[in-house]
Amino acid sequence: MPDITTANTAGTMSTDVLPNGQWFRWGVVVACFLVGCLLVIGAIPRIAAHSAVLPAGATIRALDEGRALPREEAVAAYDAYTKALSWRPEDSALLQNRARLAGRLALLDAQVAPRWREGALEDFRDALAAAPGDGAVWARLAQAELEAGVGTEAVLDHLRLARLTAPRRASALLPQFAIVMRHWDEMPEDMRAHGLGNALAFWSRRAYRPLLVSIYLDAGFEARAAFRERLGEKPSALRQFDRQLASGFNR
Repeated sequence: MPDITTANTAGTMSTDVLPNGQWFRWGVVVACFLVGCLLVIGAIPRIAAHSAVLPAGATIRALDEGRALPREEAVAAYDAYTKALSWRPEDSALLQNRARLAGRLALLDAQVAPRWREGALEDFRDALAAAPGDGAVWARLAQAELEAGVGTEAVLDHLRLARLTAPRRASALLPQFAIVMRHWDEMPEDMRAHGLGNALAFWSRRAYRPLLVSIYLDAGFEARAAFRERLGEKPSALRQFDRQLASGFNR
């Protein structure tokens, strides 16, 4: 009887111990579960931030295209980006868009324009700290500094870095075009050539046309003449531009 009891006890104990292969499989399952949980937790700030700015999408498109923007709409979008940045304070794209909204609000809210401009500069500098290789930020920072009263000589290095880091991105090229057109007399010849170099490509994008017209109207005589000469390399483009310009005056 003792032998039988001992054998039964040993048999029972052997069934309570998992084989090595099963332990390994369970370990893999638990590890995968934990990694999945970490990924979900890590994604929460990104999801929350991008959900916060969804209502501001149309406002950002209006900025991109140079369209008019009511102050209330700009403020609401600015607040949405502020909420998003509470989740992701070092997100360069979020910082850039909030800075652009602040720059537009400086034009819409003259009484507190210096405060808006200072906020724009701070956000652009934070965006650069997060993404120093982003040429669009260099170009937009240069634009914001000029709007805040900084001299053109002080932003030339920003513009050169924009050219170096984003030679073909519209988000970097359009601010440079606007700067060159509005500060034509102070710009070196290479900056003028670079600024106008993509005028025809910009005009081929219908969404950019209102912005190009707005920049043209803000420019001086020599800049306008140079722009027309560049656009005139494709006569149909110049005719389209003149029609759009005339339609704006006839409204």
